[in-house]
Amino acid sequence: MSKQLIIFLLGSYLFIGVIFLIMPKRLTKQEIYITWLIVTVQTLIADIFLGEILDLYDLIKDEGDLLIDLIIQITLPAFFGILYMNFMPREKIKFIVYFVFWVFFSVTYETLSVFVGYVNYKGWNIWYTIIFYIYACLYMRWHYWFIHRGNKNHAM
Repeated sequence: MSKQLIIFLLGSYLFIGVIFLIMPKRLTKQEIYITWLIVTVQTLIADIFLGEILDLYDLIKDEGDLLIDLIIQITLPAFFGILYMNFMPREKIKFIVYFVFWVFFSVTYETLSVFVGYVNYKGWNIWYTIIFYIYACLYMRWHYWFIHRGNKNHAM
């Protein structure tokens, strides 16, 4: 793994870790747990299907880094997903601005990931990335609504 990639990944974890420490927690522990699982499963399914089966991209080029790649896949996207959910506004107008910010942030982050060598496009392109993050952010909006609705229906 290149020094540039290691710095990028450590910086990403440091950035998200500091935010997690200082952010007001608006999600319950159960919501964080459920979101962690959902984001991780979606990440793994997408990377297996799009990256391995369709061979549109690779993550970390070195074969010896498969365990590191797996750890990244089950942690970093989930951290960002929880952060996204934690601050998501309920009002539609505010959500639209929030949504546009997160799609832009996600596409920019993936572009940096390509630049430092974490992601290697083979048949993938930036337009697919934009579409994917539009879907992911809208799905997480639905997920937010679904788990909050479920919590209210099962309140004791």
